[in-house]
Amino acid sequence: MQNPAPSRTERLSIVILVLVGLATVFAPDWLGFRWLREKGWELRILQVLVGFLFLFQAVSILEKNRLRRRVHELYEGLNMLLYGKNYRRDREAIVILVNALRGKDEDVRNKAWQNLKRLTGKDFALDHEVWSTWWKANEKHFATKARRPEPRGEEKGGEEE
Repeated sequence: MQNPAPSRTERLSIVILVLVGLATVFAPDWLGFRWLREKGWELRILQVLVGFLFLFQAVSILEKNRLRRRVHELYEGLNMLLYGKNYRRDREAIVILVNALRGKDEDVRNKAWQNLKRLTGKDFALDHEVWSTWWKANEKHFATKARRPEPRGEEKGGEEE
């Protein structure tokens, strides 16, 4: 994802930082604020400006984090719409099942292979390398093909076998 252009508040905080920095480096004498120095207000005004700048930056960071969370929620909603309600669980399951194909127990490998075929709709050989290569190439745009059986007790017609 590309970094977005700086927001208006970020640009404004940068401008304020530059102005306060310039005012600190170049004494305000040439700006006509000699009377501030004579009254002893120069440091106080600078303190207020720097304090305001920190508060402004804190609010900017809070707003950025709020927007980041909102974008994440929208992205999750879009993924759920495109790939189904359990897309994250299915993807995690595929990673676990592909890794299980590497195991020593033949029964575990067979069950993992059967579940991979059910989840993905693919019928590759029982080979970790084949499944791993396929998953690396397809994980970003993968949507499960299999229909999940309804949980027991919620079957249509209410009858149990």
